[in-house]
Amino acid sequence: MRIPILTTPAMNAVDTEDIAGLARQYGPMVFRAAWRILGSRAAAEDVQQQLFLRLIESPPAAVQSWPAWLTASATRLAIDALRRQNRWRLLAKFFPSESDESPAEDAERAEAAQFMRRALARINPRDASCFVMRHFHDLAPSVIGAALGMSENHVSVAAHRARKALEQMQKEQS
Repeated sequence: MRIPILTTPAMNAVDTEDIAGLARQYGPMVFRAAWRILGSRAAAEDVQQQLFLRLIESPPAAVQSWPAWLTASATRLAIDALRRQNRWRLLAKFFPSESDESPAEDAERAEAAQFMRRALARINPRDASCFVMRHFHDLAPSVIGAALGMSENHVSVAAHRARKALEQMQKEQS
Protein backbone atom coordinates (compact mmCIF):
# COMPACT_ATOMS: atom_id res chain seq x y z
CA MET A 1 0.00 0.00 0.00
CA ARG A 2 1.39 3.35 -0.99
CA ILE A 3 0.88 6.21 1.47
CA PRO A 4 0.23 9.55 -0.20
CA ILE A 5 2.72 12.30 0.43
CA LEU A 6 1.44 15.32 2.31
CA THR A 7 0.83 18.02 -0.25
CA THR A 8 1.72 20.99 1.93
CA PRO A 9 5.23 22.41 1.47
CA ALA A 10 7.84 22.12 4.20
CA MET A 11 6.49 23.87 7.27
CA ASN A 12 8.51 26.23 9.39
CA ALA A 13 6.00 26.35 12.23
CA VAL A 14 3.90 23.26 12.85
CA ASP A 15 0.75 23.81 14.86
CA THR A 16 -1.26 21.23 16.78
CA GLU A 17 -3.88 20.83 14.05
CA ASP A 18 -1.15 20.10 11.49
CA ILE A 19 0.34 17.48 13.81
CA ALA A 20 -3.08 15.89 14.35
CA GLY A 21 -3.41 15.65 10.58
CA LEU A 22 0.07 14.15 10.30
CA ALA A 23 -0.82 11.64 13.03
CA ARG A 24 -4.00 10.61 11.20
CA GLN A 25 -2.28 10.34 7.84
CA TYR A 26 1.07 8.83 8.85
CA GLY A 27 0.36 7.26 12.23
CA PRO A 28 -0.06 3.74 10.80
CA MET A 29 3.21 4.08 8.88
CA VAL A 30 5.03 5.23 12.04
CA PHE A 31 3.51 2.32 13.96
CA ARG A 32 4.66 -0.21 11.33
CA ALA A 33 8.20 1.22 11.31
CA ALA A 34 8.43 0.85 15.10
CA TRP A 35 6.71 -2.55 15.13
CA ARG A 36 9.19 -4.00 12.62
CA ILE A 37 12.02 -3.19 15.03
CA LEU A 38 10.36 -3.90 18.37
CA GLY A 39 8.00 -6.75 17.46
CA SER A 40 5.56 -5.62 20.11
CA ARG A 41 2.28 -3.81 19.53
CA ALA A 42 2.41 -2.00 22.88
CA ALA A 43 6.02 -0.87 22.41
CA ALA A 44 5.30 0.30 18.85
CA GLU A 45 2.28 2.27 20.07
CA ASP A 46 4.48 3.88 22.74
CA VAL A 47 6.99 4.93 20.08
CA GLN A 48 4.20 6.27 17.87
CA GLN A 49 2.78 8.33 20.72
CA GLN A 50 6.20 9.53 21.81
CA LEU A 51 7.07 10.66 18.28
CA PHE A 52 3.97 12.80 17.85
CA LEU A 53 4.29 14.24 21.37
CA ARG A 54 7.87 15.22 20.61
CA LEU A 55 6.68 16.75 17.35
CA ILE A 56 4.23 18.92 19.32
CA GLU A 57 6.88 19.93 21.86
CA SER A 58 9.67 20.60 19.39
CA PRO A 59 8.69 20.72 15.71
CA PRO A 60 11.47 20.49 13.13
CA ALA A 61 12.57 23.65 11.34
CA ALA A 62 11.78 22.37 7.85
CA VAL A 63 10.74 19.01 6.47
CA GLN A 64 10.96 18.12 2.79
CA SER A 65 9.24 14.73 3.10
CA TRP A 66 7.06 13.93 6.09
CA PRO A 67 6.95 10.18 5.38
CA ALA A 68 10.76 10.01 5.30
CA TRP A 69 11.21 12.22 8.37
CA LEU A 70 8.58 10.38 10.41
CA THR A 71 9.85 6.93 9.42
CA ALA A 72 13.45 7.85 10.26
CA SER A 73 12.38 9.36 13.59
CA ALA A 74 10.25 6.32 14.45
CA THR A 75 13.15 4.04 13.61
CA ARG A 76 15.53 5.96 15.88
CA LEU A 77 13.02 6.00 18.74
CA ALA A 78 12.35 2.26 18.32
CA ILE A 79 16.07 1.49 18.38
CA ASP A 80 16.43 3.59 21.53
CA ALA A 81 13.52 1.68 23.09
CA LEU A 82 15.14 -1.61 22.11
CA ARG A 83 18.40 -0.54 23.72
CA ARG A 84 16.57 0.37 26.93
CA GLN A 85 14.86 -3.04 26.91
CA ASN A 86 18.21 -4.77 26.47
CA ARG A 87 19.74 -2.71 29.28
CA TRP A 88 16.94 -3.71 31.66
CA ARG A 89 17.16 -7.33 30.52
CA LEU A 90 20.86 -7.26 31.42
CA LEU A 91 20.16 -5.86 34.87
CA ALA A 92 17.39 -8.40 35.45
CA LYS A 93 20.06 -11.11 35.22
CA PHE A 94 21.64 -9.73 38.35
CA PHE A 95 18.58 -8.39 40.15
CA PRO A 96 15.35 -10.39 39.90
CA SER A 97 12.14 -8.35 39.64
CA GLU A 98 10.48 -7.08 42.78
CA SER A 99 7.17 -8.81 43.21
CA ASP A 100 5.51 -10.35 46.23
CA GLU A 101 8.71 -11.88 47.46
CA SER A 102 8.94 -15.15 49.26
CA PRO A 103 11.88 -15.71 51.58
CA ALA A 104 13.56 -17.72 48.78
CA GLU A 105 13.18 -14.84 46.32
CA ASP A 106 14.47 -12.41 48.93
CA ALA A 107 17.53 -14.60 49.49
CA GLU A 108 18.06 -14.86 45.73
CA ARG A 109 17.95 -11.07 45.40
CA ALA A 110 20.43 -10.63 48.24
CA GLU A 111 22.76 -13.20 46.67
CA ALA A 112 22.54 -11.47 43.27
CA ALA A 113 23.29 -8.09 44.82
CA GLN A 114 26.24 -9.55 46.71
CA PHE A 115 27.53 -11.13 43.48
CA MET A 116 27.22 -7.78 41.70
CA ARG A 117 29.16 -5.95 44.42
CA ARG A 118 31.97 -8.56 44.41
CA ALA A 119 32.11 -8.65 40.61
CA LEU A 120 32.21 -4.86 40.25
CA ALA A 121 35.06 -4.78 42.76
CA ARG A 122 37.06 -7.23 40.59
CA ILE A 123 36.89 -5.30 37.31
CA ASN A 124 38.67 -2.12 36.26
CA PRO A 125 37.38 0.69 38.53
CA ARG A 126 36.83 3.09 35.63
CA ASP A 127 34.88 0.45 33.67
CA ALA A 128 32.83 -0.35 36.78
CA SER A 129 32.07 3.35 37.32
CA CYS A 130 30.92 3.75 33.74
CA PHE A 131 28.74 0.62 34.00
CA VAL A 132 27.10 1.70 37.26
CA MET A 133 26.44 5.26 36.11
CA ARG A 134 25.11 4.11 32.73
CA HIS A 135 23.00 1.13 33.75
CA PHE A 136 22.02 1.80 37.36
CA HIS A 137 21.63 5.57 37.21
CA ASP A 138 20.64 5.79 33.52
CA LEU A 139 23.05 8.66 32.85
CA ALA A 140 23.94 9.58 29.29
CA PRO A 141 27.49 8.83 28.09
CA SER A 142 28.10 12.57 27.64
CA VAL A 143 27.27 13.24 31.30
CA ILE A 144 29.41 10.33 32.49
CA GLY A 145 32.26 11.44 30.25
CA ALA A 146 32.15 14.96 31.64
CA ALA A 147 32.18 13.63 35.20
CA LEU A 148 35.06 11.22 34.61
CA GLY A 149 37.06 13.23 32.05
CA MET A 150 36.44 10.74 29.24
CA SER A 151 35.00 10.95 25.74
CA GLU A 152 31.47 9.66 25.15
CA ASN A 153 32.85 6.87 22.99
CA HIS A 154 35.31 5.80 25.70
CA VAL A 155 32.47 5.74 28.24
CA SER A 156 30.42 3.46 25.98
CA VAL A 157 33.39 1.16 25.42
CA ALA A 158 34.16 1.02 29.16
CA ALA A 159 30.53 0.22 30.05
CA HIS A 160 30.49 -2.48 27.38
CA ARG A 161 33.74 -4.00 28.69
CA ALA A 162 32.32 -4.03 32.21
CA ARG A 163 29.10 -5.68 31.04
CA LYS A 164 31.03 -8.38 29.18
CA ALA A 165 33.26 -8.99 32.22
CA LEU A 166 30.21 -9.27 34.50
CA GLU A 167 28.52 -11.70 32.12
CA GLN A 168 31.69 -13.81 32.01
CA MET A 169 31.92 -13.85 35.80
CA GLN A 170 28.28 -14.89 36.00
CA LYS A 171 28.92 -17.77 33.56
CA GLU A 172 31.89 -18.90 35.64
CA GLN A 173 29.81 -18.81 38.79
CA SER A 174 27.02 -20.92 37.25
